[in-house]
Amino acid sequence: MKETKENIWSSEETTRLIINSALDAIVCIDTDGCIIIWNPQAERTFGFTETEVIGRRLSETIVPEQYRALHETGLKKYLNTRQGTVLNKVFEISALHRNGHEFPIELTIVPMRLKEHDFFCAFIRDISERQEAETRHQQYAEDLKRKNIELEQFAYVASHDLQEPLRTVSGFVELLKRHYKNETDENVIKYINYITDASDRMRRLVQDLLDYSRLGRERILEPVDCNKVVQEVLSDLAIAIQESKAVINIDPLPVISGYSTEMKQLFQNLLSNSLKFRKPGEPPVINISVMLREDTWQFSVTDNGIGIDEKYWERIFVIFQRLHTKNEYEGTGIGLAHCKKITELHNGKIWVDSTPGEGSTFYFTIKKRNTDKWKV
Repeated sequence: MKETKENIWSSEETTRLIINSALDAIVCIDTDGCIIIWNPQAERTFGFTETEVIGRRLSETIVPEQYRALHETGLKKYLNTRQGTVLNKVFEISALHRNGHEFPIELTIVPMRLKEHDFFCAFIRDISERQEAETRHQQYAEDLKRKNIELEQFAYVASHDLQEPLRTVSGFVELLKRHYKNETDENVIKYINYITDASDRMRRLVQDLLDYSRLGRERILEPVDCNKVVQEVLSDLAIAIQESKAVINIDPLPVISGYSTEMKQLFQNLLSNSLKFRKPGEPPVINISVMLREDTWQFSVTDNGIGIDEKYWERIFVIFQRLHTKNEYEGTGIGLAHCKKITELHNGKIWVDSTPGEGSTFYFTIKKRNTDKWKV
């Protein structure tokens, strides 16, 4: 076995086979800077055939003019001092194609010595497509960011400006109610009540849209003790908890780097839903827990409520999407859209696993940072 291995590695044919099969361009030069090895991938990358470049100076073949002096001085410095700042490192630079155009490459230069002869091998990869993809991705990200900002600004302005005419409508409805308070015609009273209910619902929708557009405007990361956040939410929901006789179990939660106001709203929306969508005649049982998964905190809020059919699992996170009529359950259908946006602000995601009639578990992740910790 050992003899076979030595025979393979000592074979010049093996070395040539490896070089010629490499996916990277391999170009080797001697101490005079002349090309001595030029593999097939180098031909495809630079456009020169092996017979055209062997013996030519590298700096006059594929090195752009602005780098030629550095190439020559770097070569001389290494031969004199055996020191080189760019050797054995991966770095990006540009090279020249046979047709004269300059293109980006990823380059590693390795000094070698064989039978008392020094030479240098460069391993080269054309990264034009990669850089173009990165540029497209960056442009896409910038366009998406700009459009999101424009959408948030539109939502804010639209919802803010809609409040004034709604206040006007509500004011006149109140005047009508006072004027017709002794009216015996039931239709008049019914129509006034319809207008009142519709304007109140529109006001809530506009306010929810305004709140949605404000999410993440003040992006200041700070330590957020999730234990305290949940206790504050439970205090705010005390009446609903008491009326429904809910049982809420909370595991120890971590201190994370996050946006305090948004995290409180996230827990409040999820707990409110568990209290709201409970089974008739059965007290809600809600469990809040968390586990650490590599670089993310995965929280879960589990209940024994009415559950959600699988076909609606994605729809419920879309703004203003409702699965029930307003007569069955109150709300505007924006709470879970808030939750989705908040988790995305924390570089996380949210999803649900549910069985109709048995209950739901809402999972959401928050990116873990170095300062995060379990509460002691």
